[in-house]
Amino acid sequence: MSATPTPTTPTPTVAGTQAPSQIDLLWDRYRKPFYVVVALVLGALGVKYGLGYLKDKERDTTWSWVSSITGLEGTYGTDEQAGTSLTERLMDLDIAKLKAGQDSAPAAVKPYILMELAKRAILDKDWATAESMLKSLETAYPNHTLVKQTPHPVQIQDVVKKDPPEKTSPQPPPKQEKPEWKPPVAGSTVTRVRAEIEAAKLFQTPAHFAKAEIPADATKVKFELSGTYGSFVIALMPEAKLEREAFLKLAEANHWKDIAIDEIRRPAKTFKQPHEMHLGFESTKDNDRTKWTDTEPSKHQLAFVKNSLSHFAGAVSARVEAEGKSCADRFWINFDDAPANDGDRVVFGFVVEGLENIKKVCEVTMTTEEEGQGRGKPSETIRVTAVTVIK
Repeated sequence: MSATPTPTTPTPTVAGTQAPSQIDLLWDRYRKPFYVVVALVLGALGVKYGLGYLKDKERDTTWSWVSSITGLEGTYGTDEQAGTSLTERLMDLDIAKLKAGQDSAPAAVKPYILMELAKRAILDKDWATAESMLKSLETAYPNHTLVKQTPHPVQIQDVVKKDPPEKTSPQPPPKQEKPEWKPPVAGSTVTRVRAEIEAAKLFQTPAHFAKAEIPADATKVKFELSGTYGSFVIALMPEAKLEREAFLKLAEANHWKDIAIDEIRRPAKTFKQPHEMHLGFESTKDNDRTKWTDTEPSKHQLAFVKNSLSHFAGAVSARVEAEGKSCADRFWINFDDAPANDGDRVVFGFVVEGLENIKKVCEVTMTTEEEGQGRGKPSETIRVTAVTVIK
């Protein structure tokens, strides 16, 4: 009898562990160096942009300073400055400040300050100083963009003017053609400025634009104002005989005593106009300003007679009353040049003393609405206290 075999117990399956991938092995090995490299790269980028920021800030500070001392900061434009030309800003520059800045300015800035000083000297007709500044610029900075010769330096090119074709019969309008420009003049900014100087030396003001000479024996009328506004003196011009005689007659009668200045004008926020003031309405003698009126007709009307006198600073001109008429009793006084008024008003005199008081009156406050328009009644009642004829 054979023995029964003993059953065997199967060997249990042992759970295996997956071997790490090559990528995992590489990451474990180089993780720390990778973090170091990333940190260095980010640090380098931070340093780069940080240095760039500091450099930009330094550049902004430098050129903001330049724009301040050269008057260019006004070109960035506020409503009040919109109508002011670069030439006018240049005339208002503090030259002492500009010259002082020339010594402390960075090398990149000095050429532009020299050019600015030359330009200002041209406006002052100081030709020797202008040439001296240009020569210094050429000597110290021969390779600067302002000095280097180019075929087409900064300039204005004129259009070639052509005679219009003769009209023989009705024809459809010609197609608009591109303008033909005159060829550019080779040179540099410096040579262009020198050309400006030569042209300025040769320029002579046309006779009809020259301010008339006030005769030494001209009859004068002095107006004294209330408050702190002082006085002004008007010289009557022989070119306006009709207005002069009528004005003088009223002055001798002390006609304007107690009459108030009823309108002032000055540059507004959105447009430019000259400083000027007006007086002459008899209703302004009333202390109640609500009774002032500008509709009452003048009792001293004159025929409108043009003359050669122009609205230079200090011009005194008759108010236009109606078609073909002006007034002897109502008049405007300009503090600024006002050529736009030529032909519209008759100039008969010029302020020869106290022009600064005219400006002072024109700067008196007005209502908010009037301030926006740049014209209106002065908030303070300013009266004529005395009128004296000076012969």
